[in-house]
Amino acid sequence: VWRLHSVDALGNKWKLFKMTLLIFVFSFLFCQAETDTIKNIPIFDFSKNLNIPGIIPKTIPIINEFILFQHQIEAIKKKAKDFIPEPVSDDDVVIMETNRGTMKLKLFPHVAPKHCNNFKKLANSGFYDKTAFHRIIPGFMIEGGDINSRDNDPKNDGHGGPGWTIDAEFNEIQHKRGILSMSNFYTDPNSAGSQFFICVADAMHLDGSYTVFGEVIDKVHIVDHIVKTPTEYDQAKRLSRESIPEGEDPDEWITLKDPKTEKKLYSKIPQYKKKSDYEYEMRKKISSSDRPSLPLIIEKVRVIHKSELKNENSK
Repeated sequence: VWRLHSVDALGNKWKLFKMTLLIFVFSFLFCQAETDTIKNIPIFDFSKNLNIPGIIPKTIPIINEFILFQHQIEAIKKKAKDFIPEPVSDDDVVIMETNRGTMKLKLFPHVAPKHCNNFKKLANSGFYDKTAFHRIIPGFMIEGGDINSRDNDPKNDGHGGPGWTIDAEFNEIQHKRGILSMSNFYTDPNSAGSQFFICVADAMHLDGSYTVFGEVIDKVHIVDHIVKTPTEYDQAKRLSRESIPEGEDPDEWITLKDPKTEKKLYSKIPQYKKKSDYEYEMRKKISSSDRPSLPLIIEKVRVIHKSELKNENSK
């Protein structure tokens, strides 16, 4: 009996060993197969562009790379506040790189020293980098320099600043085409902070209300290129009609009102959108007559001495 029991025990151990060995072999083969499969899976690199092979071309940019969280915006503000630039001189030149081209500007420290030093402080600390021209008005001006244009809330664009203000320095230089001037709140001329505008055309009615502190001296046509960008209002108009085509189901259309003409407009709801969502989106667009429908990015702004221009041009 003992001998039979021993044989049975040995047999069970052998069966257990064989089962363990089989599990190990199958696990190894499975892992190897998984490794080979993983090697064949395309790698999606989202660091610079949308890269989904065979589906989305690499040339489509990721706009979200410019979006910051609030703590990141606060860090940029602090860096700007702590940054101490060299005093602005008549030999300084502003290099403003945008996604529509690069402009050169000169500053007017003899008439607006506080504004010029403030602009250099913000520019050379990197405050303006990746912000946007958030407001464009053909025949008038383009406006940018708001750090809020880097968060994910378009409603607060035009309401941000660096965390401090500077007093007005009104002067005799008129708001002509190409002039760089500082934005402020209408009720407070001493509320300028970081937002600026560049005149696309003469706007002498602004004289005495906003501080002129610079001027575009090279490639002013880039301002024209920027201001001709379609606005969200233009986009909404293109997606609308003055009447619902005959034979169409009215339930598949939304009704809008053109704020400029007070006329009704009708826009067909895309198949992939809910009526309420599309109506909310289009109502916002139709009321945004000065908000660009495409990103107008200020890639980089630096104030440098003109002796550095040769090095800058060679980059």
